[in-house]
Amino acid sequence: MPFKDEIIFEPTITPNQNWVKELDHRHMDSSLSSFRAPKNDTRIITLCKPFVVFSKNSYSSPVTLPLGLAYLGGVLEKAGYKTKIIDATGGERPIKITRSQDNQYNLQGLNAEEILEKIDPNTFIFGISLMFSQEWLPHRLLIEKIKKKYPKIIIVAGGEHSSAIPEYILRDCPSINYVIKGEGEFSMLEFSYNLFNEKSVGDIPGICFIDEKNKFIDNGLSKRIEHIDELPRPAWHLLKPENYFNDYFTLGLYSGRNMPILATRGCPFQCTFCSSPSMWTTRYVMRDPKEIVDEIEWLMKEYKANDFEFFDLTAIIKKSWILEFCNTIKNRELNNITWQLPVGTRTESLDEEVLKAIYDTGCHFVCYAPESGSQKSLDIIKKRVKIDRLIKSIRTSVKIGHKAKLNFIIGFPHETVIDCLKTIFFAMYCAIRLGVSDILFSVFAPYPGSELFEKLKKEKKLKINDKYFEKLHAQFDITKTDSYCEHVSGKMLIFFRFLGFSLSYITIYISRPKRIYKLLKSVFQKKFYADNLFEQRLYEFYLRAKLKKQQKS
Repeated sequence: MPFKDEIIFEPTITPNQNWVKELDHRHMDSSLSSFRAPKNDTRIITLCKPFVVFSKNSYSSPVTLPLGLAYLGGVLEKAGYKTKIIDATGGERPIKITRSQDNQYNLQGLNAEEILEKIDPNTFIFGISLMFSQEWLPHRLLIEKIKKKYPKIIIVAGGEHSSAIPEYILRDCPSINYVIKGEGEFSMLEFSYNLFNEKSVGDIPGICFIDEKNKFIDNGLSKRIEHIDELPRPAWHLLKPENYFNDYFTLGLYSGRNMPILATRGCPFQCTFCSSPSMWTTRYVMRDPKEIVDEIEWLMKEYKANDFEFFDLTAIIKKSWILEFCNTIKNRELNNITWQLPVGTRTESLDEEVLKAIYDTGCHFVCYAPESGSQKSLDIIKKRVKIDRLIKSIRTSVKIGHKAKLNFIIGFPHETVIDCLKTIFFAMYCAIRLGVSDILFSVFAPYPGSELFEKLKKEKKLKINDKYFEKLHAQFDITKTDSYCEHVSGKMLIFFRFLGFSLSYITIYISRPKRIYKLLKSVFQKKFYADNLFEQRLYEFYLRAKLKKQQKS
C-alpha cells in the first residue's frame, strides 16, 4: 500500500523562533536592487572555505564543493559587489595533506600561510564558512592569523557552527567581528550594503556581535527565503569545480563529474541530536522540480557534469514533488545522468512507486538514516521513524536495484547496553535479510545547537571548551570516543562500534560472495570501481596515504 502524499506532521516553530519571517520573492527582487554595491567601488568581498580538518586516524573525510559559498557569491555578484572565493580545500592543485602542529589532525588543502597569500589587499569584508564544530580549533588559529596580517578587514563568520554558538565563538575568537546566523544570503547582502555605505548593521536580522560595552547582541536568525528559485544560481565560476572531479571529492559513490544540487532547504523534523532547527528553524521549503532540472541541464552544459549529489537535509518528504521531478527528467530525456541521495533520507514517501521512479531516472544510491534499531530510542530522540515501515522501504529499494546505505548512532544519553545491541543486531538483519550495501556506525556526539546539546549543558554534563571540540573528531575515528551515556562507558562504545562495523560488513560480504570477487578483482587490476561506500572510503584512505607519501618524498 503506498504511503500518503503528505508530510507526516505539520512543522512547528521552535521556542524563541516564532518571530522568524519568510523573505518572499518581491523582497528578494527589491533587495538585489536596493542593496546594490556603490558604483566604481574597488573594495572586495572575499569568501573563504578553509582547509578541512580531520583526525589523523580518520577512516573517512568526504570533501565537497562549497555550495553555500557559491550561492552567497551568486547573490553578492548579482547585486554588483566585487566578490572572490578562496577555496582552500579543492581550489588548488595538487591537493595537499599536512599534519597539524600539535600532531593531532590532518589538514587537507591550503595551509594558513597560503590562504593569507591569496587574500586580495583590497578586501573589505572577509566572510568565512565555519560548518563543522570539530574543525573550530585550527580554524580559530587561521582567523587570528588573518586578523593579525589584515587588522582592518571586517571578518564575518557564517555556517552551522557559527549559527549554533555565536556568542561563544565571538568571545573565544575576538578577531571575528560579526556572525551571521541561519540562511545567510540576504542578511549578508544587507550587511555588506550597510558597511559599504557606512550605515549601522546593529538591527539587521541574523547579525550577532559584541558591542562596545562588551554586551552580546543577537538579532536572531536571518529571515527564511520562501521562493528560493528566485535566488541567482551558485557562482561556480568563482571556484574550480573541475578540481573536484576525482575519486575522493564526493559524499556518495564516485560516478564521474559530480556536482552538488540543493533541492530543498531546512527540515520539518526536530530530532534531538540535530542542529538543523538552530540553523534553519523547522520551515521546510521545496524548489520547483522544473527549476531543479533546469539547473541540472545548465551544469551539464557548463561543466560537463554527469552525476548530481543532493545535499539536502531531507530531500524527499512529499511524494507528488519527487514524482514530478522524476517525470520532468524523463520528459526531457536526460538518460545519461545519475544522481544520488548520499545524505540520510527518511522513509515517509519512499514507497515502491517512488523508489522505482527515482531508479528509472538515474538515482541508484539511497542512504537511509534510521539512527537506531531500538524503537524506544527512536521515540526518545524524536526520530519519527517506524521500524516496520523502514524495513518495507529498504527491502523494496534493494529489490528494485538500489545500493542502500544505513546510518546508525549508538550511545545516546538515555541508552543502555541492550539498546546498543538492538541497533547492531538490527543492522545485521538488514545486511542478511534486506541486502543493504553499507552500514555506518557513529557514536553520539552532542553537536552545538541541538536539543541534547542544550540539555547536557544545562545538566552540567558538558562544558564548551577546547577539549570538547577535540572530542567531536570521534565521528570518523574509531579509536576515539567520549561517552555522554549514563549506562554505557566510552570504552564499551568503542567496542560496540567496532563490533557493529565488523559483524555488518562480514555479513554483507559473506552473504553475497560476488562482492568479494568484485573487490579482489579491483585490487588486483588496480582499477577501482566501488560497489559500496565502505570500498569507496577504503580507496580514499589509500589515495590520501599515497598522496602524503608522495609529498614527503
